[in-house]
Amino acid sequence: MQFILFSSGNVRIPAGITNRSGDILNHDIYYRYQQKGVMIMICRNRLQENLITYGQMNIIFQARNLWRELVVWSRVYLISRIAGIGITEDVFNRIYRIPLEFGSITRLVFGNQAADVTIQQLSATVVLFRQLVDAMIAGDDDAASVIVQELYKNADERAAYLASINPFWDETQWKYLIYTFYNYSFQEITSLLAGDPRNIDLFDRFLLYADSMGDYFSQGLFNYIANTQNATTPQVAL
Repeated sequence: MQFILFSSGNVRIPAGITNRSGDILNHDIYYRYQQKGVMIMICRNRLQENLITYGQMNIIFQARNLWRELVVWSRVYLISRIAGIGITEDVFNRIYRIPLEFGSITRLVFGNQAADVTIQQLSATVVLFRQLVDAMIAGDDDAASVIVQELYKNADERAAYLASINPFWDETQWKYLIYTFYNYSFQEITSLLAGDPRNIDLFDRFLLYADSMGDYFSQGLFNYIANTQNATTPQVAL
């Protein structure tokens, strides 16, 4: 079965941020975002403190990492499912928590309705992923094709909704990002089922791509928070 990546054209993926963890990274990203933000407020080389708080930056950093978690736990699920290891259901339940974590962050920034929609859309994605794995393991190409089309429909809905709640997120960009994410997922399933040793390299590239998605997601959150809370704050000249 062949999967085709549908692209909406040349869309730039933001440059990645080196993946490090812990408070040191949060602190570093906090000041780098301050310096690169759309509302640069610098006075005598001192950053104006009310641009974005350290707590808000922690939320943004957590959101960025969720994309990587989704890739990691999906791979654990695939290996468990294909190898028949008895922790498959536990791993799936862990994956199913990720939409709730996205929803919690969305709720803090965009409110309850946006959180509910986010949880519903991402949960549907996770369920469709599971169904696709089952269909491909069973060799049911017809069922897999139907599920793939449902995934792309889901991607379009997610892209449109994300763009509707945040002016710093673009619908076309999100379609490209999600379609490419799916393409990596399809390749990984096929590679693991075939026992292809190159799936390790594929996994590394998938992780890097998840970081680029996290960058776009977190940059949009940063811009939204900074502009919302500083809408009435005048810029300060150097």
